[in-house]
Amino acid sequence: MSGNIPQWLRTEVRIDIEAADRNGTVHQVTFWTTPDYLAVGSDADFFRIPMSPLSAQQIADAWGASMPTPKMVDIIYEHAVCKLEPFTYKPRGRRNEEVDLFYDHSKVISAQQFAAGMSFGTFTAGTKKDVVVCDRLSDTSRVNHVTIYGWHTLDGRPIQPANNVHINNYIDYSHGVRLVWQTVLVDGNLFQLEELLSDPLYHTLLSRDREPLQKPHYRNEEWHNPIF
Repeated sequence: MSGNIPQWLRTEVRIDIEAADRNGTVHQVTFWTTPDYLAVGSDADFFRIPMSPLSAQQIADAWGASMPTPKMVDIIYEHAVCKLEPFTYKPRGRRNEEVDLFYDHSKVISAQQFAAGMSFGTFTAGTKKDVVVCDRLSDTSRVNHVTIYGWHTLDGRPIQPANNVHINNYIDYSHGVRLVWQTVLVDGNLFQLEELLSDPLYHTLLSRDREPLQKPHYRNEEWHNPIF
């Protein structure tokens, strides 16, 4: 929030697609995203940092942004310049939740980028499970949970389907937060992403959910089983 992020993360990526509304009418849609997952540090010394959806929402609100939908995660993967094979660690107790493993995983991703001949800030995907917004946020049996999706293999298939099994204070190395801007263009007309996802006609442009989202954010949630 104070600006301790790499310079290369400050340049957004524009994505242009064609998508159909609920009536089947095709529209030209434009949205913007970060080129990689949120990271802390400088260009010379940084790491991509997993975080809770509550922290992610505060950062998104400060930047006029949001978390993506699963459909947007797939679109981002399709348009990424650098697609990398997901790197996994063997689960050992709660080891996957420890910060040093977060750091190590980020270094592995950086090494994969380097091996692919790509520089930091290249539009990259396939390296994390995204914290996402979708209809599962309105699941009354899973109040104050996080929904994750993605981690695409090189054939374009996500390892992680949309899943809200984890409480919202659970974080592990595989989670990532990629922001998408609230500003969306539909046939040149300006929309706010949250309004678009809640619209009865237009929500299908950037969402696969059958109905408009009642809760397209993690705002006003509480910690589930607080640890402090």
